[in-house]
Amino acid sequence: MTSAVSPVANAVVAHSTFNSLRLGRTSQFVVGRLIRFWDSRNIKKNGEFMGITILLLNELDSVIHGFIPANRASHYRPDLKSGSIVKVDRFEVARCAHTYKITEHQFVIRFTPSTRICEVLTDAPVINSEKFMMRRYDHLHVLSNTNLELPDVVGEIRSVQGSDLRNDAATTRVVVRLLIEPDVTVYLSLWDEAASTFRGLLKAGDKTKSVMLVTTVNPKLFGGNMYLNSTPGTRFFFDTNLPDIAEFVSRVGGESSKVFPLVDTLQGIKKKELVSIADLNTFISNSNEQTQEADFFCKARIVGVVHENGWSFVACTGCNRKLERIGTSLSCNRCVTDAVTGVVRFRVELAVDDGNDSATFVFFDKEMTKLTKQDAAVLALDEAANSGEKNIPICLEELTDKEFVFQIRVTPFNFTPNYRTFTVSTITEDIISLTHGKIEEDENILRSNEGDSGLKKAPPSGPYVLGENVGEECGTADPPEIAVTRNNRKRSSKWNAPFL
Repeated sequence: MTSAVSPVANAVVAHSTFNSLRLGRTSQFVVGRLIRFWDSRNIKKNGEFMGITILLLNELDSVIHGFIPANRASHYRPDLKSGSIVKVDRFEVARCAHTYKITEHQFVIRFTPSTRICEVLTDAPVINSEKFMMRRYDHLHVLSNTNLELPDVVGEIRSVQGSDLRNDAATTRVVVRLLIEPDVTVYLSLWDEAASTFRGLLKAGDKTKSVMLVTTVNPKLFGGNMYLNSTPGTRFFFDTNLPDIAEFVSRVGGESSKVFPLVDTLQGIKKKELVSIADLNTFISNSNEQTQEADFFCKARIVGVVHENGWSFVACTGCNRKLERIGTSLSCNRCVTDAVTGVVRFRVELAVDDGNDSATFVFFDKEMTKLTKQDAAVLALDEAANSGEKNIPICLEELTDKEFVFQIRVTPFNFTPNYRTFTVSTITEDIISLTHGKIEEDENILRSNEGDSGLKKAPPSGPYVLGENVGEECGTADPPEIAVTRNNRKRSSKWNAPFL
């Protein structure tokens, strides 16, 4: 079989420009510099490998992206070298999707089984080394929460926070406060490989390169703050000779060699505080706190049951994890056995309100059984006996308008791209029961400890519903067990592209 990867080309003749390409399979060929490439994964399918995305830059300073499907990736991967000038022919030209655009070109080059790619070593056109799709704050604000583009951004690092920052094998979230305008700071959220790569840069020990250009980020607005979420295509550049970095330093007055602080939150927060729902929302939104672990008390009134996601699930009796339905049978992704048995457990979302703000708290079996004095399995049998009608049990509806003090455990799990839920670990009718007499008065605690926890009072923000995604919710009653399985959760397209 003839290889689709040609020998090194010695010269280039009559190649097509990116703008002259036409839809469909073509006999034309293009020449460009391979400026970046990365593995594309389907976030909706637990990170399934979809193929390789490449970016090509030509002598007219135009950028187009190409896509190598998964079944051909291993064939082409050895010949992909960032910075090399390559010739590509026998490909298919297709339109770009309307979302998650990574270039300004309307077309994408798709590799087919007959596509050939080879490096050009002689008589190659003069092509710049890099090209970026830069966006400033006003444009980022328009793009936020639309998933239309994954732009590039330049800014000055003001601080870095995360857990185990010197361990480049860690992939948990890293938050970078980035000054992108003279009076505008955004939060760069780095996940997975991007988080690991950035930790590697920190481990190298050079904290003097403070002006950074970061590529292919997904802008989001949450809690009044802008977050730039990393994607598989995110890369970091610090070269002060890059025109975009030089322009930023000149325009904003950024200091390219300013030392920035690192805040390692490996130990987390151990102190418990009585807070409002607004405080909880601020805690998640505030990058100075969001990678830390903490327990909080929150006094609120139950408004009602959130019906959308039901009230129960079938858990594995061996590990308490939610069982997956495959055809007519149930299976456990954790227990390696065919003899899987399940039991119905509570998983209830309750809308709560503290008089100023609202949220949705998630309750698992232990606390909901204690609260309702009912067994989820028995209620499920009653439901089945009632012609299988999917009604919310009366004991849950009767919780409406009751007021409790909830202990909320916040962990890094709460800050994954698609899960922002508050899980209740303990419930009582007064704060004294929760603290074994160590807290005397609710209002005194708020006054005496205000400022100690790092929580800032937020203005009322109206209804705020959390916990919309339950597809892979852990089937356990206790937060420690939830923490064990949080790394196995699937991520939805709410925050990242389906695949990049």
